[in-house]
Amino acid sequence: MKEYLVPPLCGRTYLYGSQADASVSSRIVTALTMHINPEVLANALAEGISRFPQFAVGLAIENEEYVFCPVDAPVPVFEASASLPKTFGDTALAGYLFMVSYSHKTVYFDFHRSIADEFGMMSFVKAVLLRYLELSGYPVRTDGSVKLLSGEYFKAEGEDPMPHMDDVVASRPIWYMDAKAAVAAPVQTDKEDVAQVRVPVAKLKKDYLDMTNIPVTYVAPFFSHAVHELIGSEIEVGEYVVAGVKVNLRPYYPSPSLRPYHTPVYLAYNRNLSDYPYNTVLMSQKKLLEAQLKNDTLAYSAQMVIAEVERVCEKAHTMEELNAAFDDYKARLAKKSTYEITRVGNVMMPDSMQRLVTEFYPVVPSGSKAFSVTVEVYRGELVITVCGRKNVSEVCRRLVELMQENSIEAYVADRYSFEPIK
Repeated sequence: MKEYLVPPLCGRTYLYGSQADASVSSRIVTALTMHINPEVLANALAEGISRFPQFAVGLAIENEEYVFCPVDAPVPVFEASASLPKTFGDTALAGYLFMVSYSHKTVYFDFHRSIADEFGMMSFVKAVLLRYLELSGYPVRTDGSVKLLSGEYFKAEGEDPMPHMDDVVASRPIWYMDAKAAVAAPVQTDKEDVAQVRVPVAKLKKDYLDMTNIPVTYVAPFFSHAVHELIGSEIEVGEYVVAGVKVNLRPYYPSPSLRPYHTPVYLAYNRNLSDYPYNTVLMSQKKLLEAQLKNDTLAYSAQMVIAEVERVCEKAHTMEELNAAFDDYKARLAKKSTYEITRVGNVMMPDSMQRLVTEFYPVVPSGSKAFSVTVEVYRGELVITVCGRKNVSEVCRRLVELMQENSIEAYVADRYSFEPIK
């Protein structure tokens, strides 16, 4: 069996569960300077799935478990204004676990989180866009930051790197503490609201230049405080606003894999910026986060994830038992954080391509959380994208106020709604 046909460990949590879960899909939003030609896009996608066979898969059941199966049909391209598939089981998707749609100059890539994380999917999307621009006659060249569809598939790209973390020597740090009880404010609706906050990197003062490298350190305290103000009346004694930081393990334990490869760390917030100087709050949060980002601590966190998922899989022997066991696992995981924040990093493209790609960012649905936040740097701006089912505009407006009060130039750049694929 091909290595990419075995569901990855981090991806299994998105495959099982008795309830329809709006957090099984993520979206990559891209915008170009020109209107989209769907025929050319379809041709680029045809080459893309040949170069990236780990994305040309669908779901099958074998021995009471999900496995991936190859899909060789053409990739459908949908017009976003038309009626779009609502679930990954829709026959209109031709069996694929991702959907491509377009509107005017924008292309949306919605994908099931069992096949890739945001980093992996962005590698695929960048390669497809580069080829689309080439096929459209634009003079673009790669500089190594974007994979070429004319290149070969490497086996390591489709392997699951997570089990290798079990081979790393790691032990529970003496200071290690599990997350405090997290206040939760889920709202069960299908529609997700999105708001985007931007910070021009060139206008950052010297004290904040690290925002381009470790932006979560700065964004999380501000965002946690904005959430704290918003739901303060719902917080009970012993509860905290907790940021679940989804850490991409590739910078710490390098792997060329494009499959899900991450582990969570937690940042509890119980301060009030009106009672403490911001620098005091910042340093406290910064030190706690940096301590958790040490290699041995991340390895310990990853090994806890591996043990938990393997334990769930081992004790369940039927599809019904797997669904029930993962429901329980997800419920316990949901209680650990109020919102999830993901650092995407600096999105790299060759200059010839970047001037034609004006927007490129992920949108991660909030699912069972109050909010989901992604942070990236693209075209000279720190891009903070917030997704949630309630009060997204209010929390982002307050986030901008807090940043501006602390000499960070920020502004709300966009607001809209969408419905994730289930």
